[in-house]
Amino acid sequence: MALIPLKQTITVTKAGESDGWGGVENGAVLTLPARVVNETKTVKTPTGEEAVTSLRITLHKLADISYDDTITFTDELGATIERKPLSIAPKRMLSGRAILTEVYV
Repeated sequence: MALIPLKQTITVTKAGESDGWGGVENGAVLTLPARVVNETKTVKTPTGEEAVTSLRITLHKLADISYDDTITFTDELGATIERKPLSIAPKRMLSGRAILTEVYV
């Protein structure tokens, strides 16, 4: 059970693998429970640049998300947002165990 209610869902499309002929095979598609908050925030990307995000997604434990994945979220009004993560930040307990993962897109 997560520390906060995870009432929304997101769809994560994993990055595809090269087929060796110049094409890309489709990656796996995961549906995860999440808490999605619309907020504007400036975060640092893995390359050290600053980027402005519009969504903060909170996931249970250490989520299987990488920077090459595509995250799709559809809100209550039917608006669909499809983006790649700009920042992935696991939140850990004193024991070192991840309890939440925050993803900014």
